[in-house]
Amino acid sequence: MSDELLRPFLHKIRRRPQASRPAADPPDDAGDEVPPDSILIRDVQAGPFPEAARLHSGFVPGIPRIRMTLDLGAGFRVGAAPFGRAEIEALRDFCPHLADHDCGGDDTLAFLLAGRGAGEASAGSLVDNGGEGDGLFLAHLIEHVAIEIIVAVSGRPRCSGATCAYAGRYDRFDIFLECVDPIAGRAAAVLAAALVRDLRLRRMTRLALHRRCRDLLAILVSTGGPQLVAEDAAARLGCGIDEALQTLEELVRLGYLEVVLSAYLFSSTSGVLFRKAEMRAQSG
Repeated sequence: MSDELLRPFLHKIRRRPQASRPAADPPDDAGDEVPPDSILIRDVQAGPFPEAARLHSGFVPGIPRIRMTLDLGAGFRVGAAPFGRAEIEALRDFCPHLADHDCGGDDTLAFLLAGRGAGEASAGSLVDNGGEGDGLFLAHLIEHVAIEIIVAVSGRPRCSGATCAYAGRYDRFDIFLECVDPIAGRAAAVLAAALVRDLRLRRMTRLALHRRCRDLLAILVSTGGPQLVAEDAAARLGCGIDEALQTLEELVRLGYLEVVLSAYLFSSTSGVLFRKAEMRAQSG
């Protein structure tokens, strides 16, 4: 992927603008305290989201946008280097073009891939907020990982994204992404958050599952198959039935697939049929 194609990935978040949200659709704050080792995804929707255009001029009119609202636990809002050498190498392997993303002169990705702390980067991670960590650094990373996944699964050469913080909050962010297939874009956004969470928590054993999810998502997006069973997924991924079933179940959690009840399913020993899910669009 060339630098020119990656140029639309420019990220304009230095002034931390607050994304406007419809008053009738606030994030649910029930049980507001997020555990320190958690990333809580409060909402994922597709829609026009015109407020994203002022964050990044690279958004293409007419292409659907995804907005993911998430809260970062205290363990994800720290100034020390968030990953060790093994996690950085795993991130590079999963996102081979991450180092090429042009953030408009911002150096957070370069500092991360060099194994340096978020607090050293110009976007900052620790700010004058009474010592509370700022999650912007890792929210920014989730956006770029999602961009990488969207490009990988959609086959399109470019994608735009932007991240913004909520006024007065150091834990809540809106991540905007564009994707011609909103359901695939939703899955990519949630998968990116899961990958960053597991790397931060050193859960390296989950990376194989994340990789299978990305690969199967790419296959399903390109083929447009209406429904499948675990045996179909195993053949396409070149893995065992149990691994394929685990991947399909994970794609259900990511919002790309849904389970279809079928009393007379003879083509699979698992007895479970999967099909592409639907998505509620935001009209405002």
